[in-house]
Amino acid sequence: MIKNNSFKNSNKKSIESLLPIYLLTGENNWKIEKSISRLKMRFGDDSERELNFQQFDFLKVSVDDILNVCKTLPFLSPKRLVIARNVHKLSNDELEKIIEYAKSPSPYCCLVLIAETVWDNSNLKNSTRKIRDKLKNFIGKMGKVYDFRPISFRGLESWVRERCREREVRINPAAVYLLTNFLGNDLWNLESEVEKLALYVGKGEVIDQRTVQLLVAGNPDINIFKFLDYLSEKKESEAYSSLRSIFFRTKPGKLQIESLRILGTMRWYFKRLLKIKSLIEKKIDIKQMGQILSAKNFAIKKLKNQQKNFSKKDLRNCLFCLLEADEGIKRGKQKAEIILETLVSKILNI
Repeated sequence: MIKNNSFKNSNKKSIESLLPIYLLTGENNWKIEKSISRLKMRFGDDSERELNFQQFDFLKVSVDDILNVCKTLPFLSPKRLVIARNVHKLSNDELEKIIEYAKSPSPYCCLVLIAETVWDNSNLKNSTRKIRDKLKNFIGKMGKVYDFRPISFRGLESWVRERCREREVRINPAAVYLLTNFLGNDLWNLESEVEKLALYVGKGEVIDQRTVQLLVAGNPDINIFKFLDYLSEKKESEAYSSLRSIFFRTKPGKLQIESLRILGTMRWYFKRLLKIKSLIEKKIDIKQMGQILSAKNFAIKKLKNQQKNFSKKDLRNCLFCLLEADEGIKRGKQKAEIILETLVSKILNI
């Protein structure tokens, strides 16, 4: 028996129990990344899995090269772990190669195919849908397929409570309601805020409404970005409500300064929507978009969805309206909050 080598003996059974092939699909990026993290942990820490873990992008590495790695014997481990992203971007011919591999996958490899999209998209060409179904069926026979869909608003409450249990704290219903209303379905941001709240109250304690209001609702950046989400998604009542909540938390003597800050953030955000629309037209992939805009995948996906509500002309009109509002506030033509509410009305009706 090998001792003190690339993986601990306690990990051996865990690695051996892994199926030879998995397909992780869906628009729930948080779930996908957490699943990958759990798989990686089975192989020990970074130094232990170094020789038996590879991660590839099908947009950069050929199918043949990745499958050759899968057929290579692992080093002092029952299996190697291979993560391959963007399988949904492959051609039908390339998918056929993976199907052939999936019919008889290497028993010494755990291949995890990632597709951050709706795999069974009804808008796909018939030939693409058929080949995807074929791949999914073969993987289902030899391995496992997971479809990670966005969590419903009702499901978010259970999700938040589970994150709190992991951190050995409790959270009351009013606090859950506040937190999910402030942050919506942004799981990465929600997890980050739960972590902050748990550290603040301490293990065994309860996160209440007041704590959420203090640490989360009191964060002006979060309030502004929720307002921008509602505005970009053309959710009228939510947009007005979130803007008024920002005004409510602003001291009377600071309203003009806060309004100009909101305008500046709005201008930055609408320029990003215009930029993402241009990148889509150029057929730039999501990873490159993230590099260009210095944003994570979930933020890029949100921008991609929101830009659908505007044409390029609409976005340029929005930026012009923002300049008009900026001038109006600086010249004191009307109260800052009235100018901003008028601006919101214009954007919602563009």
